Amino acid sequence: MILLILVVIIMLTILIGAVLALAVTRLDKAVVSTAAAIEKQGKSYNPALTLGYKLPVQGDPDTQLKEARRIAAKQAAAMPRGANMRIGNLREQMGKQPTAYDGVKEDPITAVKIATVHGWDGVRSGIVMGGAAPVATAAPGAPAAAGQIELVPGKDYPVIEITDDMPDEEKRKARIANSKAKSAAMKAAKASGQTGVATAVSSGAAAAPTARTVAPAAAAGIPEPVMIEITDSMSADEVRKARIANSKAKAAYNKALKAAGVDPSAVGEAPAPTAVPAAAPAAPAADAAALAGIAKPDLIEITDNMSPDDVRKARIANSKATAAYNKALKAAGIDPSAAAAPAAPAAQPAPTAPAPAAPAAPAVDAAALAGIPKPDLIEITDDMPADEVRRARIANAKATSAYNKALKAAGIDPSTVG
Repeated sequence: MILLILVVIIMLTILIGAVLALAVTRLDKAVVSTAAAIEKQGKSYNPALTLGYKLPVQGDPDTQLKEARRIAAKQAAAMPRGANMRIGNLREQMGKQPTAYDGVKEDPITAVKIATVHGWDGVRSGIVMGGAAPVATAAPGAPAAAGQIELVPGKDYPVIEITDDMPDEEKRKARIANSKAKSAAMKAAKASGQTGVATAVSSGAAAAPTARTVAPAAAAGIPEPVMIEITDSMSADEVRKARIANSKAKAAYNKALKAAGVDPSAVGEAPAPTAVPAAAPAAPAADAAALAGIAKPDLIEITDNMSPDDVRKARIANSKATAAYNKALKAAGIDPSAAAAPAAPAAQPAPTAPAPAAPAAPAVDAAALAGIPKPDLIEITDDMPADEVRRARIANAKATSAYNKALKAAGIDPSTVG
């Protein structure tokens, strides 16, 4: 009998433990799923995109409309009785006949209904009319009138006409294209110092201020940066890479202008891409390398049909050859950054602005005249073990730090030395 009672107690303990374990597991899963749902719900809202309304951006129109009704009900409940009726002669109160778009900032339901057809970008930008608005034209020889810049659609910038038979997606793209064209035209008008009505300025007169502003950069021998043209057929990754390359080229161009004593803000913006890159500044450095008897390295061509292992080996070999070439240039007293870096005969990379070599020459001469040799850095390759790479980096950092310290002691700014 005692044995039976012990068995029953043991079985009850095991059963109660199993039930508790199952309950804890279910509760843990419920907590995790609830936390994920709350986080997802918080990320689904973007009031900056939805005119300040707390609406799910990725939700379907029915879900957004349901949330908009809830928001409208809360707004109405917070107002005095009848304050949201908007009864009366609205034409006299507003100075015009109000449209549905005039109330999108106060009426979330109307905003959602417009966004269903035109998207939230269309709600924020408003209606872009395709026709040309009649404006008063100034005399060709008269000075530009002071005030806000007025642009004529279809004349000062291209406009895509929006018709009723166009699909909603094409209407949205046309509105976006019209908005971008208007923004670019407005930016160009502001850069040229144009004010008042834009129809009085011809294309030749608008181009004159730009030519005058670019003159200091041209006189300093600084070529304009080569920008990559961004088209609608490019993928998102290609657009991102093109924007990064354009930003780097613009930064290098501004840096060269500052080094030459030219104010970048006084120089007009670089024109759209398609300009042929100017190779003139790199010619003197290449001639100096040729006169020194230093032949360019023979790089291995990397093709698409090569295996990943062959590509890696080719890149390592090209890196070693380029490093040896740069070392030979340094030994001959030639700045490698001023020389045209040899490129592997692979696919053409994204064009970047050529680095101006003129500003770096005086600093290198000053370091050489001070008798401060450049540090002999250890070359780091892909086939080196991790421990050797770490030691090489530490040694290179110490050598560079000692070199910069010697430059500062000699009164030379290390940032001006290549």
